[in-house]
Amino acid sequence: MERKMMKIRVEIAERPYRLTIPADEEERVRRAAKQIRDQIENLKRNYEASLTEYLAMAAMRISIENEENKERLRMSPEALRLRDLASELDRWVGEGDGNDGTGEPVVQVPAPIVKPKSKRGRPRKNRTDSDS
Repeated sequence: MERKMMKIRVEIAERPYRLTIPADEEERVRRAAKQIRDQIENLKRNYEASLTEYLAMAAMRISIENEENKERLRMSPEALRLRDLASELDRWVGEGDGNDGTGEPVVQVPAPIVKPKSKRGRPRKNRTDSDS
C-alpha cells in the first residue's frame, strides 16, 4: 500500500521550508517545527546570540530530551518503579537525622522481642501463720 504524500510549509528560525511528507505525519512534523520555534524563542529571551547559535542550542536541548525519552522506553515498568522507589528512599534517608558523624547513614534496627523467662520449679505455696 502506497502512503499518501502531501506538501506543507513550516517556518523554522524565521525561514519558510516546504516539505513533502506522508499525510499521516503532518501533525507530528508541525509539532516538531513548533517545538524548535519555542526553543529558539526561549533562548532569545535568556541569551544574546546569533541565529545559528540558537539553532544549535535548540537542537542540543531537543536531542537531550529525545535521548531521555529513549532511555525511559528501554527500561521496563518494573525497573522504572524500582528507580523511583530508590530515589524516594534516598530522599527519606537524607531527611532523617540518622548520621553517625562519618557521613554514612545509620539504620536503626528495633530491639528483638524477648519472651519473659519462665519460672523454674514448682510454684510456692502461700505461707500462713498456721503453717509454721
